Amino acid sequence: MSEDVDPYELRARQLRILAGLHRKRAAELEMAAQAGLAARSMRKLTELLTEAEVREIAEHPDLAELNVQLDGFYEDPEG
Repeated sequence: MSEDVDPYELRARQLRILAGLHRKRAAELEMAAQAGLAARSMRKLTELLTEAEVREIAEHPDLAELNVQLDGFYEDPEG
């Protein structure tokens, strides 16, 4: 009662499975690429925020003095 498997149907099934695996891997690679771009954007944002903070402190002497005071307060006395 064994039914013969159509080799064309079998090959089509194998190719569909393979295509599914490739779609999964392609999605993983796309996600990795997007994560890399997001990391670059976050790094650039951090740089810009740091630059803005430094500029803000330089433009306001009272903030610069406060920064020096806080550095002295939080500085490690042993280090």
